[in-house]
Amino acid sequence: MTPDGKEFSAQAELYRDELRVHCYRMMGSYADAEDLVQETLLRAWRKRDSFEGRASFRAWLYKIATNACLDALDGAARRRELVAAPDR
Repeated sequence: MTPDGKEFSAQAELYRDELRVHCYRMMGSYADAEDLVQETLLRAWRKRDSFEGRASFRAWLYKIATNACLDALDGAARRRELVAAPDR
């Protein structure tokens, strides 16, 4: 039950604002939220063949958005560790 290009775009656009709010709540930054919504939609497009319809399209997008935010937070934490590491 893979959505085609037009169907995918139409469905994804319905949830763009919700995803932005979700990402904003996780990231605390509007700019980061905007970037992560784009990342979410890109990941979803690339993995659209994996959508099996067992969960709703909305739930599938939220899972992708959550993982994108967690990846971004993990990357930011790692960068802070590298910057804070003392010189030896």
